[in-house]
Amino acid sequence: MSYIEVGDLLNQSDLELTLKAGEAGLDRHLTSIDVNRPGLALAGFYKNFASDRIQIFGRGEFAYLMESGSEDQSRIIAEFFRYRYPGLVFTHSNIPGERFVAAAEETGTPVFTSSLSTHNFIVHFTHMLEMALAPSTSMHGVLIDVFGVGMLLMGASGIGKSETALELVERGHRLVADDIVQIRCVDETELIGMTSELIQHHMELRGLGIINVKDLFGVGAIRDRSRIDLVMLLEDWDENKEYERLGLEDEFVDILGVKLPRILLPVRPGRNVPILIETAAMNHRSRRMGF
Repeated sequence: MSYIEVGDLLNQSDLELTLKAGEAGLDRHLTSIDVNRPGLALAGFYKNFASDRIQIFGRGEFAYLMESGSEDQSRIIAEFFRYRYPGLVFTHSNIPGERFVAAAEETGTPVFTSSLSTHNFIVHFTHMLEMALAPSTSMHGVLIDVFGVGMLLMGASGIGKSETALELVERGHRLVADDIVQIRCVDETELIGMTSELIQHHMELRGLGIINVKDLFGVGAIRDRSRIDLVMLLEDWDENKEYERLGLEDEFVDILGVKLPRILLPVRPGRNVPILIETAAMNHRSRRMGF
C-alpha cells in the first residue's frame, strides 16, 4: 500500500503547516487521501469514526473544544485521544490549548496548525495526496507537450527520441521529461508524467552530452509535469511490415490500467518526424473535440 510519512507534510509549502506537538509521531503513515472533521466525535458520537484519516479542526471544532467547561474539555480530550491518528490539523492559525497539546505529546500524535482556511487546506491537502499516493511506474522515453497534448515518445535506444524532442522544443513546444518518465495514475483515469528532480529540465544528446533545456531555451520551453494523452512508438522502418495508411484502426496501450491511444511511427532518413508528431497532436485534439 502506498503511503507517505506525516512528517513529509512539513515539506509542502502550500499547506503552510507548523508543528505544535507530537514530534515523536512524525513517522506515522498517511494511506488515505480523505480527511475527517471530528465534530460528532467531540460531541461524544464515535460510531463509524474515521480515525485512520487526518483530523481537521476548523473554526467550529475549535470553538466547541475551547468553549467547553474545564471538566468537559478534559473528558472530551481524554476520550478523543483513545484513538490513534496519523495527525491533527488546526486551520485558520488556531492554536490548541495546553490540555490538548499535553495529550498529543503523551500519545505521540502530531498536531499542526495552518494559516489556511479549512476549505483551502482540504483542497491543497487532497490534491497533494492524490499525487503522492497514486499508483506509479517509470518508463523509458520522452514526454513533451505538443499543442497542449502530452506526447509520450517511446522506442528503442538510439532511435532518436531525444533529438526529435529537441527539434520540437526549438519549434516552441515544451519538454517535461527526457530518458526516464515517472508516471502516476490519478483518479484511475488520468496519467500524469513528470521527471525526477535530479534530471529535471535536462536532456541527454549523444555526441553533445547533457544540456539544460531551461537555460538554453528559457522557461517557456519546459513543464514540470503533464497529462499523458498519446503514445508515439518510434521504430526503424521495416520494408516487410505493413503500416497503417488510412488511420481507421485505433491501437491502444495499457499503462497502470489506463488505455492510451498509440501510434506506431516508422522512422527512416528523409521523414520529418517532428512535423509528423505535431500533426498527430493536432489530429488528436480535433478528434477529442468531436471533429
